[in-house]
Amino acid sequence: MIVNNINELIENYKQLKKSFKVRHSANYIELVTSTGQKIYQNKSKRFQGGLYLFYMVRKDVEFYLEKNGEVEPYRELPVNYVNKDFDYEKDTIGMDINNAYWSVALLKGYITQNTYEKGLEDKQGMKSIRLASLSSLGKSRVYNVYEDGEHISDQQVNKNERLQNVYLDIRYSTYGVMLEIAEELGEDFCSWKTDCVFFHDTFDNREKVRAIIESYDLECKIEYNKKMKPISL
Repeated sequence: MIVNNINELIENYKQLKKSFKVRHSANYIELVTSTGQKIYQNKSKRFQGGLYLFYMVRKDVEFYLEKNGEVEPYRELPVNYVNKDFDYEKDTIGMDINNAYWSVALLKGYITQNTYEKGLEDKQGMKSIRLASLSSLGKSRVYNVYEDGEHISDQQVNKNERLQNVYLDIRYSTYGVMLEIAEELGEDFCSWKTDCVFFHDTFDNREKVRAIIESYDLECKIEYNKKMKPISL
């Protein structure tokens, strides 16, 4: 449940001598009642209207794990990579995978079509919400624990590796597509940055990159098209 004034609710719980837990994140406040009900309030304007996506993603991922077992992440690859021998006198183009992490999560079955479409709704800050709902999977958390309305301790909830492995697999699988493109292009490969690959701009190279991306049922667009300066990462 999402509310507009969770602090007022917390104060009422204190006065009524209830037992509950509270967690403050960068973007929202979470209240967990003694019966396990979770109540949220946005702290960030960027997340206005999209907080429900965190619940939908976690529910989908937990259902996937229950049905299919644990995920072994794709081998670890860097988020950014540069070909130090690239000739920067060449015209260079950047091609970006559309909604990369979000699309990979759908294609691997970690989230449902319904969750995917909800995440693409035209709402303020939805891109940040999509990324945060995935990156927060399995992270450690600290709750302020209240008993009979009094703060008695802080509870550390350790990271959940089963959930974190899903997020890692989404990330590294995306970089795996970048690596495949780099190997196909050879000396015409310049660099990749997360989900955008930069390379020498020729018709054949465009077709090669587009073909690899679309072979995974992903979509792409041209992000950058002019001469580049050497990149250091």
